[in-house]
Amino acid sequence: MADGHQTIIRAMEKMRVNRFITLATPTVQSKDDRKNFTTVVPGIMAKILFPNAYREMKKIEQLIKNSELNWTVVRIINPNVKHKKDTYDVSLGDTTAKMAVSRENIGKFMYLVALQNSYVGQMPIVFNK
Repeated sequence: MADGHQTIIRAMEKMRVNRFITLATPTVQSKDDRKNFTTVVPGIMAKILFPNAYREMKKIEQLIKNSELNWTVVRIINPNVKHKKDTYDVSLGDTTAKMAVSRENIGKFMYLVALQNSYVGQMPIVFNK
């Protein structure tokens, strides 16, 4: 996973393509994060239950933060829930978020981020309302 991100980032920098939007979990930490359930527990769980995935996420975090790209990291938790509502909400890590988001809401949010060129240099957490 981190190797793939590194390859993409290098290619984008070489080709002078600046806009990069990717997915991660709250294991990837933002400068805007405040200690709350959403920003702390997923990282602890990943470190204990999925140590390899945890290390990959931390490598991705460093790659993105050290890149020269206009990046956005859309952070998600439990994307395996059914899509029951057309609504989602966003936290920049400064407020608690719910622990689930449908894939449809992830797609809608990422589309709007790309279309509006929003959340540059930020790591929003998207979740079902």
